[in-house]
Amino acid sequence: MKKILILLLVVLMVASVAYAQKKMKIDAKNLPTLKGTWEGMLNFQINVNCPAKLEILNDTAPVKAKLTITDIPAQITQMLGITSGTHTMENMEGTLTTQGTIMWVGPTKNFMEFNLTAAKKGSAWFYYNGARGDMTLTKK
Repeated sequence: MKKILILLLVVLMVASVAYAQKKMKIDAKNLPTLKGTWEGMLNFQINVNCPAKLEILNDTAPVKAKLTITDIPAQITQMLGITSGTHTMENMEGTLTTQGTIMWVGPTKNFMEFNLTAAKKGSAWFYYNGARGDMTLTKK
């Protein structure tokens, strides 16, 4: 019985370390490695996906970025009150947060927060005109 408990404890410790490593802290030191193009899928909260590209344009704070979303489905364009097609948004005021993320805040309380999950992997969550969602991104 003791061996099973010890084995279970070791497994839980390994799992907690693996979970803790899912997010890497972004700071001024590793910010230059983030500069470039990140591509992936944007998932709206209603399980609708579309391709997205996040371009981090500089390597110092404030962080400048451009987000391009393509092939936005009609149900999303209607919900957001935008036209179909490709949409590009730019924000030149990204800040490094105390949680080790980058936060871009736009007009009317829209925002996006970027997390680094591995060396060339990232995730983000956003709120835009009443829509919430997340993205998984890979650096190209």
